[in-house]
Amino acid sequence: MSARTIFGRRALLAVMNHATPPQRPATEGHNGTMPTPQPSTQAGHGAPSRITARGTLPRTLAALAATAALALTLAAAAQAGEWVQVSCVNPNQTAAGSAGWTSFAADTGYGSTNSTQCGPGAGAFALLSSDVAAPVGAHQTLQYTPPPGSTLNGGLLDIGMYADGHGYDASGTAVAYTPEYAYNGSNVFFQCAAGLNPCSALGNEYIGELNIPGGRGGDLFLEAGCGGAAGYSCDEGANGAWSQIELWWANLKLSNDATPTATNIAGTLLSAGARETRELLLTANDPAGPGVYTVTVQADGQTLYSATPDSNSGQCASVGASAGALMFDASQPCRQTETVDLPIDTTPLHDGTHTLKVTVTDAAGNSAVVYDNTISTDNAPENTSAPTISDPPQPQAGQTLSAQPGEWATPDGAGATTYTFQWQDCNTGGGECAAIPGAQAATYTPTLSDVGHTLRVRASASDNDGTSSQESEPTAVITAAPTPTPPASPGTSLSSPAPAGGVLGTSASGVPAAVANGTPTSESAQIHLNGQTRLTRSYAKRALTITGRLTTTSGAPIANATLDAIGQAVGAGTTRVIAHGKSSASGTFTIKVPGGPSRTVTIGYRAYSTDPGYAAQASVHETVAAGVKLRVTPRHTSTTGTITLEGAVQGPLPRGGVLVELEVHYRGAWVPFRTPHSNRRGRFHIHYQFQGAQGRFPFRAIAPGGQTGFPYATGRSTTLDVQSI
Repeated sequence: MSARTIFGRRALLAVMNHATPPQRPATEGHNGTMPTPQPSTQAGHGAPSRITARGTLPRTLAALAATAALALTLAAAAQAGEWVQVSCVNPNQTAAGSAGWTSFAADTGYGSTNSTQCGPGAGAFALLSSDVAAPVGAHQTLQYTPPPGSTLNGGLLDIGMYADGHGYDASGTAVAYTPEYAYNGSNVFFQCAAGLNPCSALGNEYIGELNIPGGRGGDLFLEAGCGGAAGYSCDEGANGAWSQIELWWANLKLSNDATPTATNIAGTLLSAGARETRELLLTANDPAGPGVYTVTVQADGQTLYSATPDSNSGQCASVGASAGALMFDASQPCRQTETVDLPIDTTPLHDGTHTLKVTVTDAAGNSAVVYDNTISTDNAPENTSAPTISDPPQPQAGQTLSAQPGEWATPDGAGATTYTFQWQDCNTGGGECAAIPGAQAATYTPTLSDVGHTLRVRASASDNDGTSSQESEPTAVITAAPTPTPPASPGTSLSSPAPAGGVLGTSASGVPAAVANGTPTSESAQIHLNGQTRLTRSYAKRALTITGRLTTTSGAPIANATLDAIGQAVGAGTTRVIAHGKSSASGTFTIKVPGGPSRTVTIGYRAYSTDPGYAAQASVHETVAAGVKLRVTPRHTSTTGTITLEGAVQGPLPRGGVLVELEVHYRGAWVPFRTPHSNRRGRFHIHYQFQGAQGRFPFRAIAPGGQTGFPYATGRSTTLDVQSI
């Protein structure tokens, strides 16, 4: 029931004495005075064009800027669980709309109207027209209803309120109340009436800011009407309107104590040894709140991500803040449920275990830690090609050897790579290695104590996050340097043969002569290999052992000879020594060749150390399938669920990575569905969403052979099943 139908003049006066309207504070652009009423520009809202003295008032941009600045401060301090819905004009003077506002009327005649449409320069309004007499109880009312889950708890209005009309036992009234109209007027926080209670010091008008009381809840009502004794009317004393309300903007403080949650937390970030940028997947929920505003990811207190994952078409972008509460111009600013796929850079973390916390915060400032567990990271350099030692076929004591660190992949963001070395002394087979004290440079000169042993170097690569190490292949057995032969006496022949397996001596100029290799030494030796010379192998079993026999052309064994294993990858134009072996008394030998790509491995024998080429050679041609690892998560999902496929192609790769084919077994055949390109470390990952299919589906990854710079044959991962229910 309207206030105008239940109050006579004395009752109305008594109620109004409980609420003295606040005066507008002095602000820049207003100089502490009321703005001069302007002619109406609200024709588009249905306001009568002939209402000029108290028509709808357009606000100047200067006035808007000043009042908007004031709107950034509310009476009460904001706490978690509060947000502000902005109506009509944002603090930056853009349009905010009028979400939540409706209107209604009673007993109004010709010309009375209202509008909830508003924006910069044009306010929402309620107008009780003076075109015809308005009976007591007639009104035009604007009503604001908070969004579900939130309650009105104060705020600030920039408003114009006018009460000019009157009649016998009747007055034009302008009233603001919340949460509903009470008989005793206790919920009215502003009202004025012509001839009874002035709107302000200027009389029957009030233009300025109006605080909304906190702690009341419910809806907000702004009413222009005619009040007084039943049966009477407002029928004189107005110029265009018995009463009128215009709203230029509103900052509506809302309380909401919803607690955000999250489900389906997964992703490659949670896998052991997370490297580079990894994904964190979750479904964030705020079903009773203003929606998910930010997701924050921290490791050991260090923030790795904090942002709004979904702007909800711009509505979830805050337009300002008021006493700590975020301001939005929509009644449901952020999405209440959204699937979040976050890229998390792990390179700011040192390698090891970390405590990961994921926090979801809604638009009202309510927060919840939805994940608190440990993860591990590994961003140390990754070896892609083993360290090497540049050594002659037969290294000797006193001969300086040089180490190369090999090739390493360092994640972007983990800093530059630095290298250190540690030389190791090993047995004749390259095992049982021990660090050589003080041998930590890139070069090392074997001593007499190294004779009869092999050497190996351990290269360590470090970046900002950690260190990893890799050993080289061992050298051949270190031999003693040849003993120079004294200068020949006059008449002594330099062509006399040296003892079998011994040193041929030096020339007259003192240059060391060649060292014989094997007993007997033969420039026409032969190498006989055991088994097949064309092999097809998997990446996992690519290490190779080559056996054979070294003989003279007559079949006699050549004993105690050093043989080289020389590797040449498919498509490569260079060769390098990758292993050594020694023949036995019967001429037999066994050479363990480290794993490698598709290649030709040649076993070579030099008769003398100074020979430019090999006296005998025999080759093995090896085809190696690419190594491919695949991981699929989760392995059980819904018919519309999303899975993650990630993995790596192994082995030395071209800098641009390689192409990978992902296949699913569907209706009796393998069907390619995605062809990602790996990074230079061979890693790849993609998301795949089911489209309603149900059942068991095998997945696999293929690295096709023949790609430029990729010396492997086609390789396939193991097959992994995913159950779609």
